[in-house]
Parts: sequence; C-alpha cells; structure tokens
Amino acid sequence: MTAAVLLLCLAALPCALHARLVHEGEDGFSECNDFFHQGVPPQGFSHPANVKICQRYQGDKHYATLYSTEHKIPAYSAFTYQEDAGGAWEGWMLEPQVDDSKSTLDEVSKGSDVSEKVAGLGTNQALEEDYASTDYQPGPLYHRAPPALTSAVPLTSDFKEKWAADVDLLIKEKLLPHCENGENLHLLAGAVPSDTKINDKVTIPEYVWLAACCNLPEAWSLGVIKRTGDVDGLDQVTVEELENQLSGGVKLFSNQCGGGALHPERRTTSEASTQTEEEPPVKTPGAFSRCFQFLFCITYEIIKSVLCLVWFLFKQVGNLIFGRLYWIWTALTTYIFALSKVLLNIPCDVLRVFANILCGFVRILNNALSVVCLILRLPTRFLCDMASFPYYTICAIPEVGIDILSGVWGVFMLGFSSVFGAFGGSFSVASFAGSSVFQRLIGQSEGYEN
Repeated sequence: MTAAVLLLCLAALPCALHARLVHEGEDGFSECNDFFHQGVPPQGFSHPANVKICQRYQGDKHYATLYSTEHKIPAYSAFTYQEDAGGAWEGWMLEPQVDDSKSTLDEVSKGSDVSEKVAGLGTNQALEEDYASTDYQPGPLYHRAPPALTSAVPLTSDFKEKWAADVDLLIKEKLLPHCENGENLHLLAGAVPSDTKINDKVTIPEYVWLAACCNLPEAWSLGVIKRTGDVDGLDQVTVEELENQLSGGVKLFSNQCGGGALHPERRTTSEASTQTEEEPPVKTPGAFSRCFQFLFCITYEIIKSVLCLVWFLFKQVGNLIFGRLYWIWTALTTYIFALSKVLLNIPCDVLRVFANILCGFVRILNNALSVVCLILRLPTRFLCDMASFPYYTICAIPEVGIDILSGVWGVFMLGFSSVFGAFGGSFSVASFAGSSVFQRLIGQSEGYEN
C-alpha cells in the first residue's frame, strides 16, 4: 500500500511561504536536505506521481515535502524541531508549481489569487472545494504547520484536535527531555492512504504516524501510530516496527538513526527487565521433539499465512464495499441537497418573474397615460379657453362701462375745473386792477409792491 505522509512543520510566520519544486537531476531535496537525518531522505517512497517540494520563506528553509499527486496528499514531510515554531495563518494556500511545474509563481498562494494565473489548477493537488459537503476538513499532522493544502490530509474535527494534543504531549514529555531540548531532533510525519476518497478525489488516510530521530552521539529513535478509526488510541512503536507497517522496503532514517537504538526510557526499561529475569535451564530436545517442533512450526506458519490472506481479502472486500457505500451515500446526500436547494428556489424565482412582469405592465401603462395626457393637453386647454371666453367677456362689460363713465365724469370735472379756474383767475385780475385804480383815485401814493 502506498504510504502518504503529512508534514509536521516547525517554523511558521504569519506570511506567505515561498516554495519550489525540486526537479530531476537535483540531489535529494536540494537545499532542503538539512531537514533529514544526515541529509538523506527516506527510501522506498519512489512513485511516478510523487513530486518534491522545498518550501521556504524569504530565503529561510522551513520544511521538505514529497507530495502524491495521485492521492492529493503528502507522501512524507520532514523538519527539524525549533522552539519558536508556530504562528497565525489566514486561510489555506496552494502550490502553483504542483499543477504547472513551469509556473513562475514559486510561492504558496491563496486559490483566489492564482485561479486565473495557473492553468488546470487543482489537477494535481487538493483544493478547498474538494472538502465541501463532507465530514472531513484539511488537517495538518502538526497543528502549528503552515496551512498549505499540500501539507494537509482529510481528517475529522475530533481526530484533528486529538492528534494535535497527542503530538504536543509526545514532543514535550518524550522527545525534548532526552534530546538537549530539541537540538538535532529530526521529525518525519505522514499518513497511509486508505481506499476511500472524499468527492472521488482526495484520499482519506487509514492511519497517521510520526517518527523522531535524535542525532546525538548516542542516537535514538521513536515512532507512533494513530489509526483514524480510533480517536483515543495511540501506539508507541520502534522505527523498525513502523517501517514494517509502511512496507515496501521503507527506510525512514539514514543508518537507522544510530543503528535503530531505542528511546532512552524504553532502553532503560528493557535493560532492567533483562537483568532481573532469571535464565531458565536449557534443555536439549531430542530428535523426535525437534521433528515435532519443526512440523508444528510449518503447520503454524501455513495456518497463519492462510488466515492472514483470508483476513487481507476480507478486509479489502470490506473496504471496497463500505467505501462504495459511503461514496454512494455521499453522492446521494449531495444530490438531494442540491435538488432541494433548486426546488426551494423555484417559487422564489416564479414570484420574482411575476413581480417583474407586473412592474413592466405598470411602467407601460404609466408611459401610455403620459403620452395620452401629452396629446390631449393642448386641445383641452384651447377648448377650456374658448368655453371661458363668453364668461370673461360678459363679466368684463360692467367693468368697462364703469371705466367709461369714470372717464366721462373725469372729463366733465376737468372742464368744470377749467372754467371755474378761468373765472376765478379773471375775477382775481379784475379785483387787483380795480383796487389799484381805487387807491390812486383816493390819493394813495404807495404802490402795490409796498
């Protein structure tokens, strides 16, 4: 079964990560080889669909990932522990060069920023919409890893939270106290794919795993496995046992990380157990006993192989059946949800159409009435003026008569005033003349002026 690995990322800052694909001809992961024990990547993960990614930020290397474009999840990832690992991130990001190896966009970016710049985006890697309408969400194997979808696998919410707590507890209590507080601590993390995919695209892991190697003079290694069907379970194993689980001749660490030495706690426990046990007396079996043991071992191995084969076939058939049933159920619920949404939108669309039609008729009627009013406005005003002409004419006669009489009376009064004024003036002149003559006759010498 092809192994798929998800990254445990160490150093994350609230910025975008720069990454590039490592092409053919470059040694290992090129400048990201430092994340592996003795600079040697794991062996046994060769597959044509795997691509190498060296992800950096402003020239600083952060981690290395071997990404499976077949399962749309990582095949494995590696990093070295750092105390300041972590950071705040906003949204999941994509790696443009996974879909287009010739793309000049050598940094992870938001899907909305590269959707029009990368042809065939989502062909070789998972997108956020691939997780839509499912019970799964993209989950990093280390909760402080950068949220790049190239370093995430489908996990349920409960499993993702529990796995993050398990990894933190393992690093804090098992790894750091025995490796000089994290210096020279190399970590590998991953997930083994199952036969089930969400939305027929992204593979759901069967189990996730973590392997640690402390690169000290007295090197030691440790591994853990957590199956996705058991949220609370966590199996602590040796790296050799983990490699046997992954199968395919996988070698996780160069030189078995100091020859495959156990974790100091397990090594101490094993040595104490060996010292306290008493060696039982050795009995040399006879020829009949040896023959019986030989036949028994052969029979046991045959029965064991047959049972393992039957169990394997039963498991494969079960996974196939339940996987198909799950896929059918997911497709059916998605279809029913979409159909229900469309059916619920039909009445709203019908009402919207009728409302638009009614508004159109109202506008047409309004325009028609406006045209009619415009056409009838001038004749109506003319007829009203014609009808009101006699009324205004007759009503004006008394006023005109009064004005004429007023004019005649004014002329008469003007003539009367003129005559009266002329008569008054003549009388004044006659009085003045008579007075002057009379004064002279009686001998007065003073003139009129005095």
